[in-house]
Amino acid sequence: MIFNEVNESSVLKDKRVVVTGGGRDFGQAVSVWLAREGAHVDLCARQLASAEATCELIRREGGIARGYQCDMSDAQSVSHFAAQLLQDNLPIDILILSAAQWLEGHLGEGDSDADIVSTVNSGITGSILLTKALLPSLRRSPGADIVAMVSVCGIPQFTESVAHPAFFAAKHAMSGFSQNLAHHLSKENIRVTGLYPPDFELNGFDEVLDNQKKMGEQMLNGRSVWETLRFVITQPRSCHIKAIYFQGPTFQDVE
Repeated sequence: MIFNEVNESSVLKDKRVVVTGGGRDFGQAVSVWLAREGAHVDLCARQLASAEATCELIRREGGIARGYQCDMSDAQSVSHFAAQLLQDNLPIDILILSAAQWLEGHLGEGDSDADIVSTVNSGITGSILLTKALLPSLRRSPGADIVAMVSVCGIPQFTESVAHPAFFAAKHAMSGFSQNLAHHLSKENIRVTGLYPPDFELNGFDEVLDNQKKMGEQMLNGRSVWETLRFVITQPRSCHIKAIYFQGPTFQDVE
């Protein structure tokens, strides 16, 4: 990837972006893809080493990134992360709420109280606290975006997942949070979008997607989720897409 060939024409060039859960999985991938568009990425992970590993991937390609330690399930850690971000006077243009602790299984089958609390707090409480803390900076942007990675587990009546009820609860809360924010913050020229993908897979940052198979024959790919996210945040301000629902099989369906 040659940055100069991509960045000059990208509407995301020089945008300041904050990504939670940027140390692995989709959070890491979206951080890399945003940096390839010329965005300046501030990302956090539960372990600082994981955040720095993503930053190293970005810097190796010529991008700009800063990594921070933040446990999104811990209010004090979130507060410290926000305070570090706000030391930079540049406004935050885009906030990607991607962090969420995964938990599966049925209620009571060996799950600990600590796991349940951490799943709920990382999936919703931390995102609410971080958004609250960063709103002053987002308001200073000429046109800010907040994108919440909700998941199909946040859709009413959806049950086709091995996710734990606590994970479902967190995602339903995230759905309500993003929908309410979208309504109120639109009056301040801040767009909020909730993305509701099913299970999806990541197979590298440069995978060419297979368009030969029929719908339902393969898993949704993280690259498609990114392309959808990119479409949302690059639209003119007259276009506010509040929610996007994906249809696709779960991992169990394609096994």
